[in-house]
Amino acid sequence: MASILSSAMITNAQGSVSTYVNTATELYSELQSIINNLTSDGFQGDAANGYREFFVNKATPALGANLTEPSGSLTAGINNMLNTIKEQLLDTVDPNLGKLNQDPGQGA
Repeated sequence: MASILSSAMITNAQGSVSTYVNTATELYSELQSIINNLTSDGFQGDAANGYREFFVNKATPALGANLTEPSGSLTAGINNMLNTIKEQLLDTVDPNLGKLNQDPGQGA
């Protein structure tokens, strides 16, 4: 069974993206706290340096700029895609098809 795409679905999807980002941000903060506590004064050496390096070079970019940066992040890409679907399909194509279906003799 096919479903009908609606503006509400786009809005719900964008809300889900926001929820995902908020959850990831909270988890990042928890991880940052754990790493800071783990690599405090009592934990030194290669292992501590490895944890710090992982956090700074892997976790921070993945859970920071790559996820939330306004222009090139995963979130920006998904929101742009959802906006494009809404604007080009729901706000443009659907009304134009509706007009054509109401009076097929007046089409292009």
